[in-house]
This record gives sequence, C-alpha cells and structure tokens, in this order.
Amino acid sequence: LNVLEPSLVLGGEDTSSADAQWANSMGKKKQQRPSMNHRGGLKKGSHTDAVMSLSWNSVHRQVIASGSADRTVKLWDVTKADDATGGLAATLTHHTDKIQSVAWHPSEGTILATGSYDRTVAIVDARNPHESKKEKIPADCESIAWDPHQPHLLTAASEDGSVLCWDVRKFGSGT
Repeated sequence: LNVLEPSLVLGGEDTSSADAQWANSMGKKKQQRPSMNHRGGLKKGSHTDAVMSLSWNSVHRQVIASGSADRTVKLWDVTKADDATGGLAATLTHHTDKIQSVAWHPSEGTILATGSYDRTVAIVDARNPHESKKEKIPADCESIAWDPHQPHLLTAASEDGSVLCWDVRKFGSGT
C-alpha cells in the first residue's frame, strides 16, 4: 500500500526535531518509540491562523499566494521551499481583518487582488507589496474573480448578496 505524501509543505508546524527523533528510533528494539505529539512551534514565515484562500500565479508558475485569518497574505516561491526562508517571498499586511479571497491577475503576473472581512477589496503589485489600492464594499468579502474575457475587470461577492465589478484602471479612485 503506497501512502500519499505531500511533495512540498509551505509553513505549518515545525516537526523537524520530532522527525529526527523518530528516524533515530527506527530499527531499535526494546525501546519505546518517541511520541510524535511534541510540537516544535511553527516553521519560519508560517501563517498563525487558518489559511482561507490560495491562488497560483499563471505567469510566474512557481508562485502561490495564501490569504489567512491571521490578517496576512503570504507570497510563496515553491522552488525555494527548502531555503532558510521556507519559500516565503513576502508577507502583506494591508488588511485589518481575515483575508477570505486572493486572486492573481490572469495575465499581469505581479498584480494580486485580495478580499477581506474588513469590507474592502484591494489590489497589490507584488513588486511593491507595501502599497495597495482599496475599494470599500457593503459587507464582508466572500469571493473575488478576474474577468477572463476582459482582464481589466475585477468582481467581488459580499456577504449581503451583492456582486460588485470594477474597472481596475480606475480602482481606488472612489468611482
């Protein structure tokens, strides 16, 4: 029976010491094997609460964005998961509540849209992750999507049932 194992883990619990302890005990007789319940905290760069949304970048195929209940968006480079950074490329802190939805632009590989329970939708350019443009929405954001036929249009659905669409060329201008 083959066990399905992940080929890559970004963030999460740091089990390196427990894994090493387990490996050292393999093949030894008459010794009790160590418990795997001893946790070493979180890996460097990990989200500290539930991950609520993921989006692969279709232009930069090794990049994935994750939105979390810890109020952060993290950008990961999966080709660098074994580096000291654990693959973390950037942490974005432009929202004040849970991030429910993240979506990379379909053809502009550095543009990321995010939707949050802080009742805003934001657009961030990953080349300058500390700046964002935001629009207010009437309730908590539930989902966002780029229009695949007109990529300058961004749509958001909110908790109150409204669906809003913006021309991102005018995004953040209050129109």
